[in-house]
Amino acid sequence: MEGLASARARGRMGGRPGKDKKTIDQALTLYDSKAYSVDEISKTTGISRATLYVNLRKEKKSE
Repeated sequence: MEGLASARARGRMGGRPGKDKKTIDQALTLYDSKAYSVDEISKTTGISRATLYVNLRKEKKSE
């Protein structure tokens, strides 16, 4: 825990990098169009179904 705190103090963040915001926005736009299935959106944009659903949930909370 001390090592993590020390790394954060130096501006380092752990964990896996997130997906590009532009790609997520594109996926959400495709989803809202209702012209594509979730599988098609996932294959086209390269994001997983879970990532799409997580961001859909975040979008609904912010409305």
